[in-house]
Amino acid sequence: MDIEWLEDFLVLSDLSSFTRAAQARNVTQSAFSRRIRSLEDWIGIPLIDRDTIPPRLTMAGHLFRDSAREMVRQLQDTRLALGHRSRVFSGIKLFVAHSLVESVMPAWIGKVRAQISGLKFDVQTGETYEGTIALSGGRCDLLMVYQSSVVPMSIDDRTCPSIQLGEDRLVPVCRPDADGAPQYLLLESRVRQLPILCYPPETFFGRICNALIRFRPSDPSFNFVVQSPAPEVLHALALDGAGIAWLPQRSVQRDLAAGRLTFAGSAEWNASIDIRLYAQQERARLLHANLWENIRDMQEVNLAVG
Repeated sequence: MDIEWLEDFLVLSDLSSFTRAAQARNVTQSAFSRRIRSLEDWIGIPLIDRDTIPPRLTMAGHLFRDSAREMVRQLQDTRLALGHRSRVFSGIKLFVAHSLVESVMPAWIGKVRAQISGLKFDVQTGETYEGTIALSGGRCDLLMVYQSSVVPMSIDDRTCPSIQLGEDRLVPVCRPDADGAPQYLLLESRVRQLPILCYPPETFFGRICNALIRFRPSDPSFNFVVQSPAPEVLHALALDGAGIAWLPQRSVQRDLAAGRLTFAGSAEWNASIDIRLYAQQERARLLHANLWENIRDMQEVNLAVG
């Protein structure tokens, strides 16, 4: 059995899409499907129900997922114990979701380094699902992401404890007109079609937005003009007047204050999101004594949105 098969399976279990999972693993869809089949052949039982749309884990797949995470983690721990990390940059491996890179990560690293002398960071960025795979697979020590009750995290809290760093809101924004009023208002969705800048439905923010739209009492008329998993892409398009985008309020606070963006809907169109830091606790202790304890002591510094 190849460890890549396990990592493929974990990505597929998070994305529920062979196409997206193959893209995330940087292989063709046919090669990705063959690797999943090889894993199923090795185990001797189907792990994926391919007759459903989207494909879902079978009962065996659900049972095997925790074992797969543990096997990948143990292999990575063994690699660490044998000294692999001594030959590369010795900083703490921090994975940061794209949406937190500018608004939260710099200030947080500054606070931590002020408290813990000599601390170094090796920063990786990507989508939330990529971070959860990196953490469970041992490829990062700390994971900084947004979290919402609408989108449960596929992380085992028993081996990866977390700290709430702060709070934020996902808010609909658009460019204002010459009078400072919103170019597009969500309450007008019944009388005219509104251009929407959206996330892919399987992404973290995409699933939150789907929940907001699906449970509206009205039947909104939306025209999804652009789709991107990157909030910074939708942010730039919203500034250019292309439509309404749901963005973390922390990331657009300056634009709102300067009048470059304005809210496109009332509070009922907002979604509360937490900023959380997850840790591979054992690995963090190996790198720096009391690292997690020191970070946890900073918990009272709340990064709540104003």
